[in-house]
Amino acid sequence: MADKKQNGVKFGKVIAKCWEDEAYKKRFIEDPEDVLSEAGFVVEEGVTYKVIEQPKLVEYMVLPHDDTKEAVQLLAKKILNKAEKTESVIPEGTEVRIIQNTDNIRYLVLPASPKSLTKAELKAVAGGAEGSETTYTTAMQTLELATTEVQTLETSTTFVAEAEVAVVVGAVLI
Repeated sequence: MADKKQNGVKFGKVIAKCWEDEAYKKRFIEDPEDVLSEAGFVVEEGVTYKVIEQPKLVEYMVLPHDDTKEAVQLLAKKILNKAEKTESVIPEGTEVRIIQNTDNIRYLVLPASPKSLTKAELKAVAGGAEGSETTYTTAMQTLELATTEVQTLETSTTFVAEAEVAVVVGAVLI
């Protein structure tokens, strides 16, 4: 568990640095294995890592290449819990895309910087009032929660899927 938290913090730092430094972001997109290694991750041998830049108001869910049952059950449970509370499971204007890792490819989703979101986009992501400082704070808290508690880069075959399923659940369904 401590490793997952530490990895979440490490990956959060990589994302934050990408948001602040265009050259670093470009390098991460072009050579994720090198950036991940520098950040302290053990990169799986024989596996290619691909970074997907997540556009505004698009959320990606990355499924593991095998043993997808648990990831899909988690997602279904979160969607059902949200549907019990409201008819709008996915905020208006938001799109969810599902991709699946393969035996030799792991997808890493680089979220759009919260600084680049308009007030309306923040409202859609966070569910707050337009123009409200609370909206920005809620979006940042959601992102921080998803980054620190869920982004768990590990050498297991499901590390990206676990992180991305939870990011989708945390960022879209909360």
